[in-house]
This record gives sequence, structure tokens and C-alpha cells, in this order.
Amino acid sequence: MDDIISKLKDKDERVAYEYAKMIGAESAESDKYLKYVHDFSNMLEDSNSYVRARAFFLICNQARWANDGQIMEVFERMSSLLYDSKPTVVRQCLGALHEVILYRPEMADVISEAVGRIDVNKYKDSMSPLIRRDIEALVALIR
Repeated sequence: MDDIISKLKDKDERVAYEYAKMIGAESAESDKYLKYVHDFSNMLEDSNSYVRARAFFLICNQARWANDGQIMEVFERMSSLLYDSKPTVVRQCLGALHEVILYRPEMADVISEAVGRIDVNKYKDSMSPLIRRDIEALVALIR
């Protein structure tokens, strides 16, 4: 696991991003990484915004395999990224939540509530409409 985490936190962002994409692709095929949900959740508080967003994405990728509330257990920690100071992190997280809604519909209410608390006005005028649109797309999927 330490090797996986170190690759996901590689100083070269391209290397770390490609590794996360590979894990995401493998996660679509098997539950190989489901056992790492809590390890990924420890990355949610990293000082690097790319690492935080990557962790959120990887946890969401496990939704199709999760059972017994595995995603719900870490959702409170995950949801803090929906209010991140970096608008790109918020947008990436909103996009990743689509997979959770598709595979864990029982989480719709808690996701809806968390998304409803996002203050789009705290972001620059160039980003707030994009975040608003991402929120609307997610809410439409929930309905």
C-alpha cells in the first residue's frame, strides 16, 4: 500500500495522474482497490490539492464494488473537498460523484445535502457559473 500511495503522491504530477487513471481503469474491471478506500481517504487532507482530488476520485471509483456502507463511512471526510478553496478541486469532485450516484443511489440524500451547502459565490466570476453548472448536472442525475 505504501508503494501505491507514494506513486499517487509522486512529485511529478503527470506520473501521479497517470497512475491514478490506471487505478481508475482497473477499478472499473474489478474490486482490487476497494480494500484501500480508507487509505485513499487519508489522502483527502493532503496539502497538495491534486492529491486531495485524486483521493476523492479513487474513492468514488470504488462505489460500484462497495457494500456495507464503505463509501458512506468516509463521505464526511470526502465532502470537505466540495468546499475546497480551489475551484478546480470542487469541479473534479462534483464530476467524480456521478459514479457514486450511479452505483450507490442510497447515498443520494447525503450527497444532495452536501452539494446544497456549496457556496459558489466564494469563487471567481469565471469559475462560479461552471461550478453551478456542475452542481445542476449532479442534482439532475440524483433526480
